[in-house]
Amino acid sequence: MQISLIDVALVLFVYIVLFMIIGILNLFKVRFHLSSITTRNIIHITSGNMMLLLPLFSRWFYPFLIPLGMAIIVGSGLLFGRGGAIRDLMIDDNRYSRLHSLGPLYYIVMIGVLVPMTWQIKYVGMASILILAWGDGTATLLSQKIKNRHRYPWGDKSYEGSIIMLICSFLGAMVGLTIGMICDYNLMNSFRIINMAIIGATVATIAEALSEGPLKPFDNITVPTFSALAIYLVSI
Repeated sequence: MQISLIDVALVLFVYIVLFMIIGILNLFKVRFHLSSITTRNIIHITSGNMMLLLPLFSRWFYPFLIPLGMAIIVGSGLLFGRGGAIRDLMIDDNRYSRLHSLGPLYYIVMIGVLVPMTWQIKYVGMASILILAWGDGTATLLSQKIKNRHRYPWGDKSYEGSIIMLICSFLGAMVGLTIGMICDYNLMNSFRIINMAIIGATVATIAEALSEGPLKPFDNITVPTFSALAIYLVSI
């Protein structure tokens, strides 16, 4: 099988962008005294946008190389890199449990799962990861700024956070679905796309709100899993 230089260049480009994000945030963290929670969520929001490049690849295993490599790098940094840049940017030992601290790794693993599984229906994988990136990331980042949040009875998630997540998840789903379908020459009508985005965002918001107790550390798994399944079922 012949190696595609364009695909290899795209893989390298994504790696460069991701490491630039990490490097810039590391500088900003020191310069502006950003918390690890803030930098973790900025990485969460920005890195997921790389899924928009998925239609540019010719075969699934080229983009799969990105989460594969990043899982090794980030996983090693989180588990063994005490005092290193990756751990410092992503883990607040006073806030996260050991399982919860590995959230960025779960995020990467889910991208690695969805890339091959949704290769023939790229818009499903793209939308579900953008829901996770824009919705979950923005909700976590902005809800912390609300002083008097109204929390759910079963945990520390809030109604305000869910509203933020629902809106941002819908926007992320719309972008992922629209770009994915255009690139795949899928001519679904706009009303159906909106319907898929609403259902995907709603399911993701419910999954995130209910990810409490034993499931709390794993919302980076539950959110894209259930949103991808919902979008797929609506699309068939």
